[in-house]
Amino acid sequence: MTIIVPTDFSENSEYAALYACELAQKKNADIQLLHCYTSASVGEDDGEDADDPLLKADLLIQELKDRLMDRFPGVDIFIESSRTLIVDKLTEMANSGKFELIVMGASGSSKIKSIYYGSTTLAVASKSNIPVIVIPNRDYAFQIKHVALLTNFKHEELDTLKAYLRLLDEAESLSLIHVYKANQKKENIQDSLNNWVYNIKEMTQLQHVQSFAEPVQKEDEELDSVPEMVDKMIQEINPDMILVTPSRKTFFERLFSSSVSKALALELNKPAFFDKI
Repeated sequence: MTIIVPTDFSENSEYAALYACELAQKKNADIQLLHCYTSASVGEDDGEDADDPLLKADLLIQELKDRLMDRFPGVDIFIESSRTLIVDKLTEMANSGKFELIVMGASGSSKIKSIYYGSTTLAVASKSNIPVIVIPNRDYAFQIKHVALLTNFKHEELDTLKAYLRLLDEAESLSLIHVYKANQKKENIQDSLNNWVYNIKEMTQLQHVQSFAEPVQKEDEELDSVPEMVDKMIQEINPDMILVTPSRKTFFERLFSSSVSKALALELNKPAFFDKI
């Protein structure tokens, strides 16, 4: 397995690189570091010749590789710099059949942008045809034993779980998270969750599967009460990884699009596994 790790040399992207190397070390995988000149001003906006083969970015990516290899000597790390737009380049690489996973930070060098506001990370997670793991903007202790699946009882959620288990094969326990409308009967929701738990245990080797459900406080399930409730449940359940199923719009994009007008700005504080489109 080869993992693509985009970098703009920000602290956030280095957190993702460290996480990816931990994963690569555990899964005997390779790392492909990628920098796109158009994704950051490094090397192009500070008076350097854009045609110079040794742009500052080329030196920085080599330095990053050296630091990572010192810390993870058993991991093979390759580097590439490209003048292509980062989303276009990652799409091309994801379609090549040479890579199985992308690991990237929730946001890059601009601390103002976040995954919830149309950032590069969200664009990649929305379009990639290989899974994307998004890492919080902080040093995160590597763990992949307890995962949480955001569920609405769709068959594709099982495909996402299977994709995660196939790639990482480390989960020991699973928490199902469901948010429902206040006018729905809790007993019916619990019955559906119990059936889902049974099906997952039959389909996988997971024996520790639990479910959590909470009602929203507004009729419109896309309003701010939903992301607030999901965030609250994630904090209480405290998984190592959140599994997000693809749809016409990604879960996070759909949930947080209505929150821009409020000072919600919830930070991603757990790694999130976005299944391929």
